[in-house]
Amino acid sequence: MLERKLVHLAALIKASKHFVVFTGAGISTAAKIPDFRGPSGVWTARDRGLAAPKCIELSQAMPTLAHNALVKLHEKDVLKYLVSQNVDGLHLVSKRGKRA
Repeated sequence: MLERKLVHLAALIKASKHFVVFTGAGISTAAKIPDFRGPSGVWTARDRGLAAPKCIELSQAMPTLAHNALVKLHEKDVLKYLVSQNVDGLHLVSKRGKRA
């Protein structure tokens, strides 16, 4: 089932004229940066009267496989635009290969 969906998604992307990706906090959770609205997110914890989840220093966070995959798609001119509301800088770090 998943493989069929991935094949379909790849076909849609390949057929698109302008493939654009919008990202938010969820793309960086694998880098140990908590999201806001997820089951253990910052705002979810606050609404439950709990302490915010632990987070690593943003300067120590490294790009995830998802960040790196988006860079590869951009390098191959498949991904035309990437729009992110994140302030962690991981999209830029993955493009440069290191922190500034």
